[in-house]
Parts: sequence; C-alpha cells; structure tokens
Amino acid sequence: MGTPDGAFQLGSIGPVSFKDITDGLSNTLLIGEKHVPLGKFGVGWWDNSTYNGDYYHSCTRTAGPDYPLAATITDPGWKFGSYHPGICQFAFCDGRVVPLPVSTDPTTLGLLAKRNDGQVIPDY
Repeated sequence: MGTPDGAFQLGSIGPVSFKDITDGLSNTLLIGEKHVPLGKFGVGWWDNSTYNGDYYHSCTRTAGPDYPLAATITDPGWKFGSYHPGICQFAFCDGRVVPLPVSTDPTTLGLLAKRNDGQVIPDY
C-alpha cells in the first residue's frame, strides 16, 4: 500500500496538522464513505467502527490508482464507496462535502487523497 500520506491516518506515527497539508485544505480529502459490500454489514473487518479495537482497519480505506471507488453495492473490493447511486460523499479538509462520481479517475482520487505531493489535480 505504501507510506500513508493522507490527512487522516489511523495508527500513524504522529498527528497531521493543517500546516502538514501543503497541497491545500480545499485540494485534500479528509474522510469519505467506506464501501461495505452488500451482505457484509457488521461482518468482521468489513464493517466495524473506529471504536472497535478488534479490527481497526475496518474503518479505513485507501484511494489511488489501485483503489477506485466502488461502482456498485456488490463490488467486492475494500474501497471508498456508498449506497448513494453513482456517487460517494467526501469531506475535504476545508470542511466542504463533495459527492464524487464513482467514475472518478482513480489517479485523480489518489491525488486528492495525498496531502503533500505538490501535483496539479485535474478536473474531477
């Protein structure tokens, strides 16, 4: 998966502050809806809250070229996604909530998820 470089990191070595988000608060994802495949609600590492110490990875998801948004509720992947048809809701670090289309290019999604890569983000 690589080194965590998002704005919110579960189990990271230290806290991430606004000054660490050098790509800009309006260009960086903070949190998003986690995809839980149909039939997996409450099942092990697929669907627990951050307060459940049994499977702390169950409340996390990854974004980027190898992790596109879940396109359907039956998508078997461990991804960001939702049961809203065609979109997935994300909160950006500036406080905005934006519905991203599930067709969002995974590379663009990865750029939005990184807090400090200095790359130009294409239209999405």
